[in-house]
Amino acid sequence: MVTATIGAALPSIQEAEGGATGSKPPAPTTSLPIRLDDQRLTELATIAESPLPALPPCDGEEFTKLIMAMGTMARRTDDETTGKLRLAILRRIIGHYPREAVAYMVETAITTLEWFPSPKQCLDILAGWKRNDEAVQGKASALAAVQAERRARFDDVMRALERREMDQAAIDALPERLRVIGMERGFLRLHDDGVYRARPLTTAQEAQAA
Repeated sequence: MVTATIGAALPSIQEAEGGATGSKPPAPTTSLPIRLDDQRLTELATIAESPLPALPPCDGEEFTKLIMAMGTMARRTDDETTGKLRLAILRRIIGHYPREAVAYMVETAITTLEWFPSPKQCLDILAGWKRNDEAVQGKASALAAVQAERRARFDDVMRALERREMDQAAIDALPERLRVIGMERGFLRLHDDGVYRARPLTTAQEAQAA
């Protein structure tokens, strides 16, 4: 029977460990998913739920180099703005964007536009930029790991309820949401005293669980 603690009702399986010393068995064709203990789950959940750190604005010298890379683009005949003034205007309007965003804007403008972009066109292009730096990737990886572990723990609980492997104290320790789902799936019954109790297994269910 499962012990009467939430930690046991929602088991934490440690990260897979290496085998014993000596000869190793043949590697399996498919690897089992790595499970997270409570501490690691909390750490990754904090990363997944925390806001991304802001990227610094593009360095002034780097900004100038990037904008000058668009210098070969054609300009309209009525465009009398000088290079220095154009640079100053763009710096004021988009200079707060990080280098990665400005580089994206420049590359997109060069490869898709016929004329040197106006400030509005630069802003339109920047609206399509998506961060994909190490912080973004780490946050996404943390979120995926947290979701996978929480789903695995949910499945563990439902499997234990289905097999009637939880004692009453362990059932009482489950969050209300899990007890309701267990009842909806036919594993538990809500009694008049407000207590969820395991439904007795039928003969067919006992044979299947064996």
